Amino acid sequence: MRIPSSPIAAAILLLSTPVFADAFDEYAGNTSYTFNLPTITDGWSVALDGFPTTTEDVDGYELAGRLLVANDQTVYLQKNYGSSVYVPVATLSGGPMDPSFLAISPDGSTIALGVGYGAPLLVFPSSILSITSPPDLLSHVDVIELDVDYYDGAWYGNDALVINGGWIGHGGYTSGVYALDLTASPITEIPLITSIPGASAGIAVDSAGNLVTGIGHQTSPNRTGELRIWAAADIQDVIDGTTSTYAYGGSEGSLLASNVLNAAALGFDEDDSLYVGGGDAFGVGGASENGYAALIRASVVASVVGGSQTPVNEASSSQYLEFVPDACEDDSTTSPIAFVGHTSALAIAWNPSGDEYSSPAGQCHSAGSASDYWDIGVTPKVTMYFPDGAPDSDGDGVPDGADNAYLTANANQRDTDGDGFGNIADADLDNDDDVDTDDYNILMASWNTQLGNPGYNQHADLDGDGSIDTSDYNIYLARYGTSAPFY
Repeated sequence: MRIPSSPIAAAILLLSTPVFADAFDEYAGNTSYTFNLPTITDGWSVALDGFPTTTEDVDGYELAGRLLVANDQTVYLQKNYGSSVYVPVATLSGGPMDPSFLAISPDGSTIALGVGYGAPLLVFPSSILSITSPPDLLSHVDVIELDVDYYDGAWYGNDALVINGGWIGHGGYTSGVYALDLTASPITEIPLITSIPGASAGIAVDSAGNLVTGIGHQTSPNRTGELRIWAAADIQDVIDGTTSTYAYGGSEGSLLASNVLNAAALGFDEDDSLYVGGGDAFGVGGASENGYAALIRASVVASVVGGSQTPVNEASSSQYLEFVPDACEDDSTTSPIAFVGHTSALAIAWNPSGDEYSSPAGQCHSAGSASDYWDIGVTPKVTMYFPDGAPDSDGDGVPDGADNAYLTANANQRDTDGDGFGNIADADLDNDDDVDTDDYNILMASWNTQLGNPGYNQHADLDGDGSIDTSDYNIYLARYGTSAPFY
């Protein structure tokens, strides 16, 4: 199928090129930061992505670098960097979802949400998100509902998606990849790759337009976690209609890796290193792989797609890096994963729900086994890894993406009232989102008290020095008349 003037045909030209030095060696040695995600109270899973650099905001809350999370019947926005507090910005009236993916376009303007098995794929502008009046995505006029078969999706430029899902018409336990031109009327599905054996896996597109997908689960023989990469020119030839759809395992796609987790989550960082998440909880064909995520160095990916290197060697620390956010390594799947370009953060979600430790204290209950499964009641966690040179606007040693007051130095990150804003920037002592006379009265009620004294109010100790004094008053005065958010 040919689309002569389609944005898909031009998408490769719109994709950006890497601008930072290779961060592969820097993630592991640097400090990571862990936060909670919204608790799953209905449904089963969680999906997330992070906003790129964008000037858009939601009711005064800037979107750039912020996490967007979907579970239950809600889409949540991270209230602040470095925060475990989330605010609803959209809902789904049709009941709980089991989201398979959430993907924000490279320019931050559009969001794709795979609501779950048998449910529609939703595509909507980020401009409809609202804290004060969250829209219902199933009835909003600006939301596109697509009845397509998907497991994972990735943006191909800003106007097209590539999807990996069950392939209609092939029967059996197979999947395939197709592209969606979101500007076409009607929106069309363009078959790219057919007959991928086994269950669907993740899908990712790098800055050059090379496409990676894999096998989510296949036995006899074991090919779970197999990754293949297709050169950008080959994918574009199918989109342009100059060549036919590829069959998986043909000469065009290069084998990038064998048996890496179950390839449930795939994506690229700003250097085009490939991250892989998931977990082979069934241990097909040998020991299971659980409780970690992996990063494949960009130069290895480029060499494989260029035909000059064999698949990645998992035993080589210069090619393959493991991230272990849960020290017990007992997650059935370590995903979803997102690279947040604005803050250079690699955000890896994981599940702390199981019996993590047993006696003696601090010993993992079932290290290395898949004992943590997603379920109602789980409060997922996200661990964020930052390379050298990640933005730190206030110079306090905490990267912006983990800093609850990223414009005001506060290495201690105190947030005593748990509202997501660091005390050093948060003179809103009554939490009504405004700094006014009411907050002054609260400050004065504990004036001249110290930690341990009657009347001491830890929330009013804005600088955290153990005394409520002129220093705290000056912080309050500088914030007087302002409204949330507080940075």
